[in-house]
Amino acid sequence: MSTSKINGRTIVLLILAVLLYVSAFFVDTGLMDYDAVLPFGSQGFLDTVFGATTLSYILSVVFLIITAVSIYSFNMMYTTGINYLLPVLYVFLVVYNPRVIFFSPFHIVALLLLWSLVFSARYRNSVQYLSNNFVSFFLFSTASVFFPPLVWLFPLIILVNLRASEEKFKYIFTSLLGVFTPMVMVGAICYIFGGNKLLNGLTVSFWGSMSAFGRHSFDFSAVEIATALFLISFALIATFYVLRNLNRYKIIHSNTCIRIIFFAILILLICAVFVTDNRDPYGVMLYVPVSLILFEYLSSPKNNKGAMIFYIVVSGLAIISRIIVFVR
Repeated sequence: MSTSKINGRTIVLLILAVLLYVSAFFVDTGLMDYDAVLPFGSQGFLDTVFGATTLSYILSVVFLIITAVSIYSFNMMYTTGINYLLPVLYVFLVVYNPRVIFFSPFHIVALLLLWSLVFSARYRNSVQYLSNNFVSFFLFSTASVFFPPLVWLFPLIILVNLRASEEKFKYIFTSLLGVFTPMVMVGAICYIFGGNKLLNGLTVSFWGSMSAFGRHSFDFSAVEIATALFLISFALIATFYVLRNLNRYKIIHSNTCIRIIFFAILILLICAVFVTDNRDPYGVMLYVPVSLILFEYLSSPKNNKGAMIFYIVVSGLAIISRIIVFVR
């Protein structure tokens, strides 16, 4: 693992990320349909928080920075060396989508999922405190409140630590307790402020979001397709690189990498099935595990040539894509 704090690639990538972010304010991308993702809240409140408002712009920046710092901190828990490439890489991949300047439910979900992963790793890699397991599922369940399709992942997530858990009954109990606590809290709040009418409306909206299969409205340009294929290809290369080197990592590092790959696959599947518009900033959520996987490959001195190809191609595609958006 590279031990350099800041190198030329990091600086260049950061400059490009800033340019992409600033240029997004001059792109007419429209707002995402957050009603299709977030099943509750008054229209006025949602428009203020997630619309084209100053508050929305500020919240977007704040959450992106906090998530990037959290990714950096998470990575430092199981690797050695200090490298600021990882948070910059995450921000760069995220701001590739100009709609990211608007605050969205995905910003909230990304941060919650990341810290859910942190506590899941803590439970697996250290003394198995059941409180860590509860917090992990509590955060994951809270994330599903803002993006209901995540509910479908609960059975698979529970199975992740089941085999390695010393007290399986207590593990299942705390997992289910963590899952249901946020949902009960949201239901109780809705009932207190709106009675059965609001509670029933929440239930209908929540189920509608959970079962929104096949309602896609995709519109990819040739450059966007090329970029997606390139990122998928490099993500696969990085994944196979990590899997080939698992036996060379420390046990904690190895276990955490497997967990990250597992999360990445599950979130990618959920996005592929339930995200209805490719213009939405779902990358804020998806690139949390993907950036961690890419970083494992890109930061290795053995992959210097591959890393150089990645930076040159992805930067060029990002610039071309933004120019095309302006020309449209």
